[in-house]
Amino acid sequence: MSELEVRPGKSLGIVGRNGSGKTTLASNLAEEHGATLVSFELENELLEREIREDDSEFLNRIDFGRSVRELIEEVCSDEGKLREVAERLGLLQILEQGFLTLSTGERRRLMLARALVQNSKLLVLDEPFDGLDQSFRQPLRDLLEGRDLVLVVNRLSDLEGLVDNVCCVEDGVVILNGSLQEVFKNEAFQQLMGLNDDELVIPNGETISPPPGALVSMKQVTVVHGGREIISDFDWSVESGQNWKISGPNGCGKSTLVNLVTGDHPQCYSNDVTVMGLRRGLGESIWDVKRHVGIVSPSLHQQHRVSFNALQIVASGFFDSVGIYQDVSPEHWNVAGKWLGLVGMTPWADRPFRSLSYGQQRLLLVARALVKRPPLLVLDEPCQGLDPMNRSLVLSVIDRIASTNLTQILYITHEPEDRLECITHELKYAGEGWLIEKVMSSNLMRETKR
Repeated sequence: MSELEVRPGKSLGIVGRNGSGKTTLASNLAEEHGATLVSFELENELLEREIREDDSEFLNRIDFGRSVRELIEEVCSDEGKLREVAERLGLLQILEQGFLTLSTGERRRLMLARALVQNSKLLVLDEPFDGLDQSFRQPLRDLLEGRDLVLVVNRLSDLEGLVDNVCCVEDGVVILNGSLQEVFKNEAFQQLMGLNDDELVIPNGETISPPPGALVSMKQVTVVHGGREIISDFDWSVESGQNWKISGPNGCGKSTLVNLVTGDHPQCYSNDVTVMGLRRGLGESIWDVKRHVGIVSPSLHQQHRVSFNALQIVASGFFDSVGIYQDVSPEHWNVAGKWLGLVGMTPWADRPFRSLSYGQQRLLLVARALVKRPPLLVLDEPCQGLDPMNRSLVLSVIDRIASTNLTQILYITHEPEDRLECITHELKYAGEGWLIEKVMSSNLMRETKR
């Protein structure tokens, strides 16, 4: 079955594995029907435009890009509609902030707002819930209710109550079409999305030993960005044997915290931040720290505007670079190839990174972070864009590596179902400050942090 019909008054869900052709199908449908499209690819295009048009060097201040208001007004001049949608998506308080200051979740809500304020008869939304914290999911569902929709999702629960029919795509072809229950209970669909993690074999390779003492230490850290205080007078340490989940609403500072660890936030040098025994700002090289750290994050994903192929992207993890610019040893190529196979990407080894689907790109970045078996893994939404099988794969691999004590985890996710069994502590933003929860079976010990 290759034909797909979008009928007025009926909403459609599209599911399938990463690389199956879901996003291509959705883009074609949007073009064919004159629909408004939201996707990670369009979000990245907007980011690239704002970076390209950065006028900081011509101004006496940093250019943070067009404001949220300006970006919505590009597509809608109705102030009443703008404020209504902005209020329901929690954007009113940041209307005057520049695009480049927004968190991942805030950017996602902005893209959705730009779509919702338009008078399009059909909305085609590719992963509209990814990157949103739980408090914004129901408001978004309320805004979508009664609209003609095509929803492309990897989390099947996101379709409930919003679509009339679901189709499953494989190799660009619709192989199943029916109601939610008919498709989800279909044996072929279950096999397509299933994973046997008993077959997982973690590739061998060099192991980087961490220095003695705490892996991360922050003392009275304060971060101000775009005129807004993101973190205030914050103390935190990550000790040996600890694996942390970092949680909280969009914009509370989760990604800022991990960017202070990785050195990707400039204010790490004006604060008391020590990583792997090296105090930031005292003459250490950024590479001295990064060699101990594997990273997956939306911002790193956006930095990969490169033409290197899939195998080269994985191998670049040995050098902490975006792409490869030095000689690679045969042993490094061998290990990179094994990680490529573990995430199921061997058939695409020679394909350019930018030609792959968003989910396939994310799989490669997960393998890139793991390839050198670092003592610290910083995982900011590692499962974003992944289908059910690949989410299960990634979480199983991370848990297995953590269980060997080869690495420790800093993990950010908005998805309750994306659980890591290895987590020992949770750093949670609770409105007026951060809380630490020490995870000991079902017992939680709480300590309030400033």
